[in-house]
Formats: sequence, C-alpha cells, structure tokens
Amino acid sequence: MLNRKSLEYLSDWYKRNDSRKPLLMRGARQVGKTTIVRMLAERMNAHLVELNMEKPWQFTSTLEKLDPRSTVEAIEFELNIDIDAENTIIFFDEVQSAPEVLPLLRYFYEETPEYRVIATGSLLEFVLAEPEFSIPVGRIELFHLGPLTFEEFLEASGESKALDMIRNVSPDQDLNDVVHNKLTRLFRTYATVGGMPEAVSRFVTNGSFREAEKIKSEIIETFRLDFNKYRGRTDPRLLTLVFDRLPQMAGRKVIFSHINSDYRSGELSKAVESLHMARIIHKIFKTSGNGVPLAAEKNEAFFKTILLDTGLFLTQLKINPVEIETADELNLVNEGTVAEQAVGQELASLQPFYSEPELYYWVREKKASSAEVDYLITDSKNRVVPVEVKAGSTGSLRSIQMMVFEKSLPLAVRFNSEKPSILKENRKTVKGEVNFTLVSLPHYLAGQVIRIQEEVISK
Repeated sequence: MLNRKSLEYLSDWYKRNDSRKPLLMRGARQVGKTTIVRMLAERMNAHLVELNMEKPWQFTSTLEKLDPRSTVEAIEFELNIDIDAENTIIFFDEVQSAPEVLPLLRYFYEETPEYRVIATGSLLEFVLAEPEFSIPVGRIELFHLGPLTFEEFLEASGESKALDMIRNVSPDQDLNDVVHNKLTRLFRTYATVGGMPEAVSRFVTNGSFREAEKIKSEIIETFRLDFNKYRGRTDPRLLTLVFDRLPQMAGRKVIFSHINSDYRSGELSKAVESLHMARIIHKIFKTSGNGVPLAAEKNEAFFKTILLDTGLFLTQLKINPVEIETADELNLVNEGTVAEQAVGQELASLQPFYSEPELYYWVREKKASSAEVDYLITDSKNRVVPVEVKAGSTGSLRSIQMMVFEKSLPLAVRFNSEKPSILKENRKTVKGEVNFTLVSLPHYLAGQVIRIQEEVISK
C-alpha cells in the first residue's frame, strides 16, 4: 500500500480520548479515502467495521432516531459481531447514499464519544449543500484528502535519497548537477503520472506510463459517468462540455463565453461550481492581497481553475507522456500551465488536513500597467508572499515587482527550472524603488516552500 502523510494525522485522531470527534472525510472520487481508512485500521491494529452505504442495510431504519446506541446495536445484530469501542473504527462509506448518517454524527459525539466514527463518500459536497443535511458544526472534525504529493510519490517510488534531499535542502545550497537534474526528472515524472493513488501504484509496480495512462483514462471516464448523478443540479451534457473545456483554459481567468457561447453564463457558472463541489477542479480566486486572511478579500466571481491532479490534466489534454518526460521544460501547454498546475497542486496540499484547500492569485487590470501573480501564500508573520511559476529558467519578474512595490512586501517566491537561490532585488522602476528578497526555487521544491521561506525569514 502507498504510504500517506495524512496517516500521521489520522493516527493522532485515533489516539485521542477526550477531544476526539467523529471524522467527516472529504475529497474527490478516487483519491484514496476508503483505502486510507483501511490503512489506519491496519496501522492501529483496530477492528474495522466497514459499512458501504450503497448496500441495502437493515440497520438504516434506525438512523432517523438519532440514537447512536440503537444504531450500533442494530449493526452488531445485523453483522453478528460485537463492537468494542476501545479498538474499533466504525466506518460509514458512500454516505451520499444514506445522508441520514450525517446528523447522527452529532449524537455520536454528544452521547457516545467513546466510539471512533468516520464517514465519507463520493459527491458528498452535494449532500452537504442541502439544508437538511448540513454539517453539525462543532460536533465533527473535518478532514480533506487530495492526490499524492510529490514527496509521497518519491516514497512510493523508493527514492529515499531524493526524498531526504528535498526535505533538508537549503535555499542557498549549492546543489551539484547530478542531484538537481535527477530531482528535476523525478518531478517531471510525477507531473506526468500525477498523484491519483491507483495510477501511482500501477506506475511504481511496473514503470509503465502506458499502464498509468490507462488508469487515468478510466478515472476520467468515471468522473464523466458520475455527471448523471448530478441530475437535477446541472445538465450532464453541459458538465461534460465544461469538464472537457476547462483544461484548455487552465491558468487563465474563466470567462464563461469562452467555454461555450451557446449557453448562458448562469448555466455555465452552475456547471463550473458543480465540478468545484465534486473536487474535480480547484478554483483559484482573485484576492486583493492586502493582508491575512487572503479569503477576506477574495472575489468569488473572478477566478482561474486547475484540475484536481496534474496527471489527469495531461491525460485529459491527450498529451503523450513521453513528451513531458523528455521535454526540456514544463511548458508544453498554454505557455507553461503544466508547471502552474503542478505547483498549484503542491501548494493546495500544504494546507492543514482540517482546512478546505483554497488557492488565491493577484491581478491588476489596467491598460498601461496590467500584472498578474500566479499564487499568493502567507508567512509566519502573517504577511502576503507572491508566488510566480515559470516553466523554464527565464522569465520576467515584472508582475512580482509591481505587487511588491504596491503592497510593500519584503519577500517573494519564484519557481522555475533552475537550482535554488536567494536574490536581493533592488531596482528602480517608473513607480519607484523596489527592494525585496526573491527566493528562487526549482519546481520540485514546491512542497517545501513553507519551510524554506521560514528559513529565509529567520536569517
């Protein structure tokens, strides 16, 4: 089985006593939600009572009573088992088929906190959007799971030296060419295969891009088949159209008429939002970037998108994996959106497991001085940090300079294909003098950007 960083978090949840709440696990289809619960049970040597709620269980007749003891007793009787709260995980899977489980979670916390309860499901966000099944705030713990990160991919691939180097490299460290070139190649392989667990597992087992592509194609087709389950919310045909079009628009502001001019903006907006709710895409929201939290100034009507996973992104665009694997730079699509997608996916994974991943960017739309910064993150001093992603080794810093000047920011990050470095930027522009520290990192260090920027700040 593939090891996941989130297992440490889940293990801590399992060990808690007084503060443990039922866990509601959220994430797109095929990111490994069911598998990671099984892995948790194995790691903790716990008995797993796995209940796929798509099956016609008899105990479901007790759910509306909102009496957890009654439900546990019915489960025990139906399965002919004894559930010992000390070493058992009760796992309600595919709860979108029995949303009555959701309000019951509150009473597991209030009346029977000794039980370890996890619930998850595909398309769960659509159920949670219904008022009768809203999240019992304060009574459950949220957990968000995404695809494998680059570091998890390295561990799965047995690349222990590469993993150790990435976790310990300094931004001013003089990497030799052998190390840098191999890490660059490994990140390119990750970008090609992506982080969907089954695709990664197939690739590390036999090293075949073709086998990984087959799995990714099947996952994409599963997403399309799921669109029929959105019925009543969005037309499945329109969802397919939008799903197929968005990868071609990656890295650009979403303008609904550019998706398809035959549909009204309201219809297209609803389709995009449905894909976002299903976790198939990430919205990258525009924000003014004046301070923390970034969400306080986000403009929900102004956004870009990236796909859930870089490997799916490339497969959906029908790009031959050999093209990415042998390319000099990650710039084959739309002037570098492969790099922007891959880095964005890593940045989303850095957010706490209990927090819903959100990405932000900054844009200045003026005829004479327009500018756009790909991503915004924050540092430990609650300052905004602009992040630019370049596909190759070169690229203008004009947008970063403009934002740094306007917001008086001391630090910025650039991702490109070069070795890591720290640069002191002191330049005179038509707007005035710009002084800031630029942390320049190779794409493969995207998952370490928080650690590295804190090292720079502390020096």
